[in-house]
Amino acid sequence: MDDPTPSAPASQRAFSLIELITLVAVAAVLLGAGIPGFRQLTASSAMTGAAGELMAHLQLARSEAILRDLPVVVCPSPDGLHCDDTSPWNQGLMIFADRDGDRRRQPQDPLIRHHRPAGRDILISTSRWRRRLLFRPSGSATGSAATFTLCHRDGTAAPRAVIVSNTGRPRIDRTRPDGGPLRCGRG
Repeated sequence: MDDPTPSAPASQRAFSLIELITLVAVAAVLLGAGIPGFRQLTASSAMTGAAGELMAHLQLARSEAILRDLPVVVCPSPDGLHCDDTSPWNQGLMIFADRDGDRRRQPQDPLIRHHRPAGRDILISTSRWRRRLLFRPSGSATGSAATFTLCHRDGTAAPRAVIVSNTGRPRIDRTRPDGGPLRCGRG
């Protein structure tokens, strides 16, 4: 005997309400578990990029000192006109050839580069007494080793350091020069 209610073709079948609710719940749990990991991944990627960018600027300053046979200064500078020893490094830095050796940019001192970082999530600090970095014409850096500490504003990524040795060579590390842990905060 024929069934009076024909069944729907296989291509027209749908999910039941309970199946849809279950699917949405599983998707929400997976998404909720993945978002913190994604935030950490993007923060870590931003830190790696910022450290690489800072190291590239320091390498440029060192090579320009050798090429020009002049001292080259790297200092914090939001405006690209003057070194601002009270400004944080993450608001901008300036690289210039210091013809008269006073570590201040004068009109005759050629500006090599002014850089303003795009992101606001990365904080860059050095020790309070190390507000300017000078590369000699030999490529070496004056004073003691300089450590730039990069920290993510919300702490989702491990800090990085760009360390400039007395020979002038910059490197990226996850620890201080003495092997101790990096600390975020005021230098």
